Amino acid sequence: MIRTVLVTGARGKTGREVAARLRRFGILVHAGSSQPARTSDTRTDPVRFDWHDRATWREAAAAVDAIYLMRPDYPTAPELVADLVEVNPDAHVVLLSEQGAETLSPDHWARRVEDAVVTRAASWTLLRPSWFHQVLTDSRFYRDAIRDDRVLSLPSGGAPIAWVDARDIADVAVAALRAPEDHHGRAHTITGPDPVPVANVARELSARLGHRIRAEDPSPRETLDGLDPWMAGILDDLYHRVRHGGFSQLSPAVKQITGHEPISIGEFINAHLDQWRRSPTSAP
Repeated sequence: MIRTVLVTGARGKTGREVAARLRRFGILVHAGSSQPARTSDTRTDPVRFDWHDRATWREAAAAVDAIYLMRPDYPTAPELVADLVEVNPDAHVVLLSEQGAETLSPDHWARRVEDAVVTRAASWTLLRPSWFHQVLTDSRFYRDAIRDDRVLSLPSGGAPIAWVDARDIADVAVAALRAPEDHHGRAHTITGPDPVPVANVARELSARLGHRIRAEDPSPRETLDGLDPWMAGILDDLYHRVRHGGFSQLSPAVKQITGHEPISIGEFINAHLDQWRRSPTSAP
């Protein structure tokens, strides 16, 4: 029986959703973060977990029954993940990977992270989601450009993306964490209900916000200019796969595993309009 779960990236898009759901099921959450937040919730144990500080790993992971493992975006991620799993190889590991990872070459960074889990954990599940809805409301990605510049710019080549909500990913993750015996050795591709091109997302935003959001389709080179070489390489590969339909295939996993339909991009936009509205003081 799963009683305790380490959630890495507990303050992230999926981590906070996974933690909240686990608590509702009465599971004790080790909320792992490099800056753990205090909480009055008795089902949450904030723990310091820092990929750059291995001294934090044992306290966070050694005594748990399962681990929700949000893949770290570092060049050394395969080695880091392998070493973390070896802290508690008997824990059921649910790894957040990416759609299409199974099509990548064995030496690809994302495949090597998956292999680090599969070859070391006694019990494991891989989650392979498409692009998150939440990148549209994240200031590190597209929110500010949509709100301030009224543009959604992504080098997709016009190919559709099977956008998925972080809450649906969390529902699938929690199902796998609560019932490892049903999900051990399985890889779940997780998508929304429809493949939607970037231009259509911009039209949805325009219709609901009442002003035009312009869709742009720059070349990957324009988007990657100025990034460090490793991250530029990761994103160049990602954009290549987007442009060639690698994130357009639909999966029934959300409905099959959770019993509910996945949240559509239209539903997400309707619920988050305030994220893209300028405040009166910032209007031109």
